[in-house]
Amino acid sequence: MSRLQLLILWILALGAGFYYFNSKDVPDSISNKTELEVGSQIVPSDLIETVDSLTLISGEDKASLKKIDGRWVVSEKGDFPANYDSINQVIGALREAKVAQSVVATDEYYDRFKLDPTSEEEGEQPDTISLQKDGKESSTIFLGKTRESTGGSGGRAGRFVRLSNDKTGVYVIQESFSFLNADPNNWINKSLTPLKEGAIKMEVTAPNDESFKSWSISRETVRDNFIVEGLGEKEETKSNETAVLKNLLAGATFTELITSEDYKERANEKAARQLKATDSTGTIFSITITPEKKTEEKEEKKDDPANPTPPPAVDYFVSIEILNGPTKPEPVGDDASVQEKAVYAERVNNLANVSAGVNQMRSTYGGRYFLVSETTIGALNKNRGELIQPKKEEKKPVTVATPPIRVPNPGDKAIVPPPLPTVNAPPPSIARPKEGQGKPKIEAVTPPIQVPPIPNQPKIEETAPGSVKETELEGKKTGE
Repeated sequence: MSRLQLLILWILALGAGFYYFNSKDVPDSISNKTELEVGSQIVPSDLIETVDSLTLISGEDKASLKKIDGRWVVSEKGDFPANYDSINQVIGALREAKVAQSVVATDEYYDRFKLDPTSEEEGEQPDTISLQKDGKESSTIFLGKTRESTGGSGGRAGRFVRLSNDKTGVYVIQESFSFLNADPNNWINKSLTPLKEGAIKMEVTAPNDESFKSWSISRETVRDNFIVEGLGEKEETKSNETAVLKNLLAGATFTELITSEDYKERANEKAARQLKATDSTGTIFSITITPEKKTEEKEEKKDDPANPTPPPAVDYFVSIEILNGPTKPEPVGDDASVQEKAVYAERVNNLANVSAGVNQMRSTYGGRYFLVSETTIGALNKNRGELIQPKKEEKKPVTVATPPIRVPNPGDKAIVPPPLPTVNAPPPSIARPKEGQGKPKIEAVTPPIQVPPIPNQPKIEETAPGSVKETELEGKKTGE
């Protein structure tokens, strides 16, 4: 084959390849361009800042979030307030999501990147985020496969996404959106704080429990301690028991939002407690606390007496109704302190905001049931007897009487004090007990010892006092 023929074959092959790749929608980021370039935001900034509705879909879960009167709510939960931290996390991730790589692809290649929402294979549908503005859908982001890192570390290198209004291809972004889920229960705000201003009075009753003795506690301000009302002469408040009620439902949370049907089926209304509480703004709350019925799983088992097992924890249902308030603060007198006047002025200035907050609580809590743990509300199960104790007798103070000291007059004679003892004065003598007093007398007796005579010594006889006579010694030597 000549060189000319070989050249012609190469030209024909290139032409056929060019025709094939242009006739088929094959991904080719070199021969075609995507609508967004590297570094571009996948969602325009003006849309992110003005969006008023979000719809999240993941598998069979769906959460619809929207703004009503300036606050986010969850539609699937009866427009219950949403968790602002979760909302900000999604919006922040959309704000930071930028194109790291573009890939030219059409719809027939979307299944490669798990970007086909019509796929019937389980687990192959993408997660979606739909953004609406003024009730109209503005953009939908499909979140597909996570791109594996090619650096050998086994990490993530971003995620494949595509946009509903962009048919030119798919994109790789660095944001993984791994936190995203579409369970409506995970998007509601689970704080339960009707008494966040601090209660100054609590009245607890048990409408269906005759064995429970009602009680009331009150205090002047939120800085004071609670006092049990109606104390007898020999009774006083057990302050360590009432102290736990100071912050009751001031910073509580609930675990689940319950429908009225579930409440009727699961609640043990015979053991319900009724709390009527007044907070520092004068708002009056009626709060019902009802324990959950024991199920087979929560029934107490008969254990070995030697190794008893603690009973299972009981959850409680809480419903809240606002009866009245807030009330306008009472004016302070002219003799009030500077601090009292400042507190009064602050309450007057904040009355409008407090009223708006109370109205929001009415719409949030009204007609709903909240499941809370026993540690949150268990203090209200105490009987009155657990809040009081016998009054301690006050001990009379011990007084020390000091004789009066006479102050001399100028005309009195000077009183000379007695001389001080000298420094070298001997210490006072100590009387010692006489020998034998109080103790038996101890004597030591030694037997006599016979001393033998010394030989060749002159015999000395005593003749008269002061003189002696020397006699001859026995055994004198001859000639002496």
